[in-house]
Amino acid sequence: MATKKELLKKILAELHPRESVVLASDFQALVDWYQHVLGFKVKQLFEEDYHYCYLENENGIKLGIADAKEMGVNPNDRKSNTVILQFQVADVKSFLEHVGDNDGKITFGPSQDKKDSFWYGGFSDLEGNPFWVVDENCP
Repeated sequence: MATKKELLKKILAELHPRESVVLASDFQALVDWYQHVLGFKVKQLFEEDYHYCYLENENGIKLGIADAKEMGVNPNDRKSNTVILQFQVADVKSFLEHVGDNDGKITFGPSQDKKDSFWYGGFSDLEGNPFWVVDENCP
């Protein structure tokens, strides 16, 4: 008979990453924004029993968008989220300018961490969901 420690090891060995999910007040508008502004492509779309869109970009970043109301969530102050997704880009300044020019909101930066020599910043999507962005020099 397996010990608790052995069972836990087996359970954790089967833990695999999936897409992070963003809850949307306006499902279609947010799906469109992630496609047109961040370059994601729709891989799977569910619209019968619930609204869920599985997206992926050319670098393999996976993201889900679900209808907040259908999930029983009332997204109040999104900037108070306790989980923040983070992306890496080659040019933080240009990326943030692009997001800002396309109905995203720049929340901070671009700034440089002089000690570790990398650039970073933050933005919110069309509905205020927060993200951080760093360049490839971030440790």
